[in-house]
Amino acid sequence: MRSLWVALLAVCAFATPAFAACDLTPTIGAPTTGIGGQNVVVTLDLANIGDTPCPGTDTNANGYMVDLFVSTDRTGPSTWAVYAPTWHEDVLLLGGRISRTTTLAAHATIRYSAANPAAASFKLPTGVTPGAYFLCAGMDMGNRVTEANERNNVACNPITIQAPFHLDTSHLPSRP
Repeated sequence: MRSLWVALLAVCAFATPAFAACDLTPTIGAPTTGIGGQNVVVTLDLANIGDTPCPGTDTNANGYMVDLFVSTDRTGPSTWAVYAPTWHEDVLLLGGRISRTTTLAAHATIRYSAANPAAASFKLPTGVTPGAYFLCAGMDMGNRVTEANERNNVACNPITIQAPFHLDTSHLPSRP
């Protein structure tokens, strides 16, 4: 009987997490193509898959924020993305920082989309060499919130960025 209790105690000890914490993870919906300098419409699902609430900036000045950025890989910057109107690796999109965030209850999700003006349309940088990139959302990139897993804060979708269309009229006859 004693070995049954020891086995039960061991199972419970390993099944219980070391500490309860929130766990932020994003999902991003975005077009598969875009044009440098033009807007893209994005849908974000921001989830807390942890066991405790994750503070947003609505209740805590040090709550999580969300960055939308363009990258050549799926990792993202080591801290907040930096905005620039022209291309550089992990460039923050114009308007791409969601700094007014809602506290997420344990196991809750909030959607930012075209129906929610807090997040909808964002401008891609100019000067991007046409090709394959990733449009990414990163939650709590500044590591303000203690989480159970800090490695699942970035989600990316592939996007092909095309050159802006320019109409060459130099070969057309001039008007009298």
